[in-house]
Amino acid sequence: MTRWTSNAAAALLLAVALGGGSCAGERGEAVSPVTGKVTTPLAGAVVYVYGEGENLFGPARATSGPTGTDGSYSLNLPPGKYMVVARKRQSGDTTGPVNAGDLRGEPVPLTVEAGKPVRLDLAALVKNANEKSFPGPDKTGKTGISGTISDEKGKPVPNVRVHVYDHIQMSERPKYVSEKTGPDGRYAIFLPRGGTYYIAARDRFGGPPRIGDLYGRYDEGTIDPSGVVVRKGEISTGVDVTVHKVW
Repeated sequence: MTRWTSNAAAALLLAVALGGGSCAGERGEAVSPVTGKVTTPLAGAVVYVYGEGENLFGPARATSGPTGTDGSYSLNLPPGKYMVVARKRQSGDTTGPVNAGDLRGEPVPLTVEAGKPVRLDLAALVKNANEKSFPGPDKTGKTGISGTISDEKGKPVPNVRVHVYDHIQMSERPKYVSEKTGPDGRYAIFLPRGGTYYIAARDRFGGPPRIGDLYGRYDEGTIDPSGVVVRKGEISTGVDVTVHKVW
């Protein structure tokens, strides 16, 4: 089974794709089967497909279902050049950072030609270090943002991360990501420099928000997200965000 994801501009296609049909087939494009195994074999891994040159930490163009007990997977892809990587997170999530103890493979190039089946076996190794889980907040610094994440009733929300962007569209990968909030819903994220930042809080990492996710943006009663001005050497406090379940 192939699951097609979308960029933010085409997020509505996500629900259609997860509902069963392949986006490629719906557009009338010819697709070719791609099959293989994730060794040793590895059950429960997911194979992620990116366009050649695309950000491998961003949304994938397509994902397989979890590999079987023999490590097998299958995809249907239109002709093109891709990069393919296998990952298995201990949390069971299919998106988000790959942490220490998770399994991940090196990206493998793949060329798909119309009507030609492709066999591609992949490997995934245990990640031993966690220094690349999130892009670069300096926990010893004095420049940053802090606040509380709450639900619609004002109750603190645990296990949510704050995503920090440097542009109001908030459409690309966040520049910085906080650790998960604790039972009190509080967060603090330290930044390497001052500037104007835009804040979102969510319980998943990567890709557009999905149905059932918790998501919220910092705003001051406006339609657009409000910028948070951070001065070097200071912590901007009271940057509170209310999260809602996406429907």
